[in-house]
Amino acid sequence: MIISTLQTTVRTATGTASGAVAADWQCLVRRGMLHSECEAVEHWTLPAGARLQLNPAHGVEEALLVLDGELLISCAGGRTTVGPGQLALVPHGSEGDLRAGDRPARLITVRTLAAAVTDRLPPRIPELITP
Repeated sequence: MIISTLQTTVRTATGTASGAVAADWQCLVRRGMLHSECEAVEHWTLPAGARLQLNPAHGVEEALLVLDGELLISCAGGRTTVGPGQLALVPHGSEGDLRAGDRPARLITVRTLAAAVTDRLPPRIPELITP
């Protein structure tokens, strides 16, 4: 894995071009090897109302840990609000969006490759063998 040593965040646009809002993003850990199931660990600071789109083409599952504020999650299964200290799991193939509530939201995202992807990878070599 590649672990970030950045001291500052990156400013990125969220949402569609007409409704884009700037958000702060920092990748803390990024997959650096073929057999790593963890794709990335990221820290996001979303301004009030900022939106991130869930894209099923990314081929990942996500765990979203809200640190501050509220996160509104909308997808085919419905809509829910996640608050500070709460964790939401977004399964592989989900389509929808995440939106900060009335105040800025800070969250940690952990993206992992879905079993549908990792099951197709060749066995890891060398395997860890315990006596």
